[in-house]
This record gives sequence, structure tokens and C-alpha cells, in this order.
Amino acid sequence: MVFAFLDPRPGRSRAVRLAWLMVPACAFLGLLAFGLLSTGESLEPGDEAPSFEAPVLGEDSTIALADYEGAPLVVNFWASWCEPCKDEAPLLNRAERIYGDDVEFLGVDIRDSLTDALAFSRASGMRYPSVRDESLDIYNDYGLTGQPETFFIDQDGVIVDHVSGPFTRADDLLSRIDLLARRDA
Repeated sequence: MVFAFLDPRPGRSRAVRLAWLMVPACAFLGLLAFGLLSTGESLEPGDEAPSFEAPVLGEDSTIALADYEGAPLVVNFWASWCEPCKDEAPLLNRAERIYGDDVEFLGVDIRDSLTDALAFSRASGMRYPSVRDESLDIYNDYGLTGQPETFFIDQDGVIVDHVSGPFTRADDLLSRIDLLARRDA
């Protein structure tokens, strides 16, 4: 059987055959454009952090960004299935132990099942709260492209730094938090 668009008979015009070949390419480009346009704009230092309210992981309550008004905040987006998230979790836990009196920490779990997220939180020894972004509204508002991603937000709700990807060195994470803590002083 010969596919119609590949039919070499003289009755089929070259333009029709070409059109049939272009349909899948156009569909792919359309889906790609839709995907890129459906994510939020990338946030830059100096931008106001988008507000949100979300359910606390493992609790019957919510946390809003406004709850942290007046305090510097580290917001880390993570998922239990994300290998780099697993690798950076000990660094974030150490940073929270060092700076926990001066800087707040909040995790945002994305694209995860509740059971897996709770298991990850317990296994990683996370001492700070995490919220669940079940609808990916926070993810989109912050313009994320993956995980982990970390935002450093000052006491006025302004983004002062953003790291797309995992922290692999404690000194890199700690120096950014130190700048955030000093900015508040």
C-alpha cells in the first residue's frame, strides 16, 4: 500500500504531497509555541515576587507569601522525583540551620504526588515548611522552566536573586543567603 501523499502518480501534484509533509511540522511548531507561551515570564532581580497561597505539605492549613512580609525568604521549588533536588536538599537543610533565625525558608513542591512529596520531605530531613503547587499556578507565575529553582526574596517582597538549577556547593548557597540576610540588616 502506498500512502496518498507519497503516491508518485502524475495525478498527484507536488504541492499536495508537500502539504501533507508539512502538516506534522506545523502541528509540532504550534504545540511548541503554545507550551512556551503558557509558562509565565521569567522573573528578574528587582521584580516583585508574585503573591500566592497554597496548602502546606502534610497539614490542613495554607501558607501565603504575605505571611513572610518583613522577613527575607529563600523559596526553593522541588519535586521528589528530581535527582538534583535530592542532591541539594542537604545544602538547604544546612543553610536553614545556620540562617534560620535571620532568614525564612519555604519549599514549593511541584508535579508530585502527595505520598511521594511527604516521603521526600521526611527522608531529606526538611525542617522548614513546604507548600504544594497542585495547579502549577505558582510555577507559572514565577516563570519556572524546571526544578530545582531557588528565589531569594528580601523583606519587602522583592526578588534579589534567582538560581535556575541545583546548588552543588554549600559556599555558593550560603554566600547568596548571607547577602540576603545583610540586605535586611
